[in-house]
Amino acid sequence: MTVSTKCLAVDDHPAVRQGLALLLAGTDDIDLVQSVDSGEAVMAAIKEHEPTVVIIDVRLPGIDGISAVKRIADEAPHVNTVVFSAYGDKRLLSDAIAAGARGYVLKGSPPEDLIRAIRTVEGGKAFVDPSLSPALLMTQEVADTPLSEREREILQLLAEGLHTEEVAGRIGLSAETVKSDTKRAITKLEADGRVHAVAIALRQALIE
Repeated sequence: MTVSTKCLAVDDHPAVRQGLALLLAGTDDIDLVQSVDSGEAVMAAIKEHEPTVVIIDVRLPGIDGISAVKRIADEAPHVNTVVFSAYGDKRLLSDAIAAGARGYVLKGSPPEDLIRAIRTVEGGKAFVDPSLSPALLMTQEVADTPLSEREREILQLLAEGLHTEEVAGRIGLSAETVKSDTKRAITKLEADGRVHAVAIALRQALIE
């Protein structure tokens, strides 16, 4: 029996929420458990419905989407967020990833992209709308010294959803060494954090 991914939708436009409900109802592995219209309602809905993926707009009344993503990352780190926005500028994308978003999809993209994003982040990997890849990589050139084999291995394991301590145990290093190597990789990729570094490495085919 297929276990459905439980999703929460956050958007202040009723038409978008209705559209998401119809889209996800057409899948057999994704269940939209609740829709809310503001960032303020997110945490209460997460506690009540226990979703594993939150689909959220960046432009929301009151608490904006980026702030809500950061709060989810801080208070419910087991929940993956997919930003679903009409805006694709580089700053918003970078801010969303830095806040902890695991996915970013444009509202104008094919519906299948959002479904693919949900499945991808549920599987422990990052997803960035294909049309935004150039924006993500713009000015994000790899430093003269490429990632070492160990740095790439660490980012690969992080992309697979492992935590620092799990990565350390997998490759036989201390957690502090893993943290140090991760910071070095972040610097080389000029990323805003480790999730951003993983996203860049994925797009540059440095990891799978």
